[in-house]
Amino acid sequence: MDDTAKRHPFRFLFKLVLLVGGVAALSKVVAAKKEEYYGLTESEAREKFQSKLGPRIGEEKAAEVVDQVIPRLKDKGMIKPDPMEQAVSDAKDAASEAADGLQDAAKEAGDSMKDAVEKIEENLD
Repeated sequence: MDDTAKRHPFRFLFKLVLLVGGVAALSKVVAAKKEEYYGLTESEAREKFQSKLGPRIGEEKAAEVVDQVIPRLKDKGMIKPDPMEQAVSDAKDAASEAADGLQDAAKEAGDSMKDAVEKIEENLD
């Protein structure tokens, strides 16, 4: 009887355990790498990427890659905007809200004036 033709269930289980262990280890490494960038400001993340990629692929190509990666990380919420950029964004939002409020107030004032003029016209008739 030839033993090589038989399946070895323990060998299969051993390979499966190695595969699952490898995937788990790889996912831990990826998660650890992602955590390096969580909470960094945009300029800090750019600098970190640039310092890691620059020597490997060249400064110019690294800058192109960084310009593509940073907006994606920002959209995912992994990195936060620089404090000055956030302040400018907040100021723009506040100015927009104030302009909307002013526009609404002007419209209400115009409506009130129109109503007052109509009442005066009714009293004159």
